[in-house]
Amino acid sequence: MFQSNSTFGIYSTSLQVLFRHKKYLFFILFLTFYPVFLIINRIFLFLDFILIPEFEKAKVKEPIFIMGVNRSGTTFFHKLLAKSNQFSTSNTWDLILPSLSLRKLLSILSYTLTYLKIDQIEKKNKGHQVKLDNIEEDEMLLFIHKLDSLWVSNHFIPWLKFDSNTKEFIKHVYRDNSKNENRNIRSMLFCKDFFQRQAFLNKNKPHLSKSNPFIFKIDSVLKVFPDAKFVFLVRDPLETIPSYFSLQENVKFGNLLTSNEMKLLRKETYAEIIEWYKETEKVKSKLFKKQFITLTYPQITSDLENSIKLFYKFTGKKMTKKFQKQVSDYASKKYTKKHQNKTIEDYGFTKKQILSDFDFVYQKYFV
Repeated sequence: MFQSNSTFGIYSTSLQVLFRHKKYLFFILFLTFYPVFLIINRIFLFLDFILIPEFEKAKVKEPIFIMGVNRSGTTFFHKLLAKSNQFSTSNTWDLILPSLSLRKLLSILSYTLTYLKIDQIEKKNKGHQVKLDNIEEDEMLLFIHKLDSLWVSNHFIPWLKFDSNTKEFIKHVYRDNSKNENRNIRSMLFCKDFFQRQAFLNKNKPHLSKSNPFIFKIDSVLKVFPDAKFVFLVRDPLETIPSYFSLQENVKFGNLLTSNEMKLLRKETYAEIIEWYKETEKVKSKLFKKQFITLTYPQITSDLENSIKLFYKFTGKKMTKKFQKQVSDYASKKYTKKHQNKTIEDYGFTKKQILSDFDFVYQKYFV
């Protein structure tokens, strides 16, 4: 089966996998609506240049990328910093409709959905709440509009990850390599174009992006954003992995998998998580020391105020007194975990195996 790494190629491959795994309703919906959605968005992105040409004057300078393996505290850190109103960020509605003119045209729809309280795409108890007005990670932009995201195979169409006809192909398609160089650069330029629109709306504030899987496209990121800064969050794999697996089995469409399919997905995901941690360490060797900082999960959970101060010192920005008080108030609250993740043993792994496979992480961060 010929497989292309283009948006159409991923779309075509995904349809074949859905049909092969007898997900016929999903197949029909994806076949019918995705191309229409894509075409409408592309038309209005073009119309922005005619209807709102002033957005082109906005500057994308020193964007800040928050990265870490999923479930490492990146969402919490990103959303908290967004409350400062000192950065340009994106909410779910922005990412679904990157065109400024289309957002304006459909703004009444957004308000209506929010007013009627039917603006929630994923519930909080599933592990990651997704609402139209929630601050969200920019990975969603590539996921929705380019199918150039680990989200496609990790959550949206997980059968891609373990299907015998696609699993080798999908391992390499979302990362920097010789075959993906042009596609990844185009994807990053698409992000830059979006960041420019957000900067226009946010008075040229530096863009704060949470985009965890961008770690696998770091060469492309640096080519398009050479002045970028990076914040890496690291969490104990014994905590990250069961939390990640819990998310995977709860969110769409992991909750449609059979128990055997879920085991196959976990096997592939586990290998990917190891690579994710390794890739994060490799990336640091490509960056200047002034380009990144690393914070551990215990740091941001037990010493939040100092972690925020380190972030501001790193970015060269001055924290407002109002936000300083918000952080102080938040840090004074005792965190109560709202749900209990399963243990690593519940997912068929052992603590000994984790400590061995992730020894390089423990030696550096959790001795």
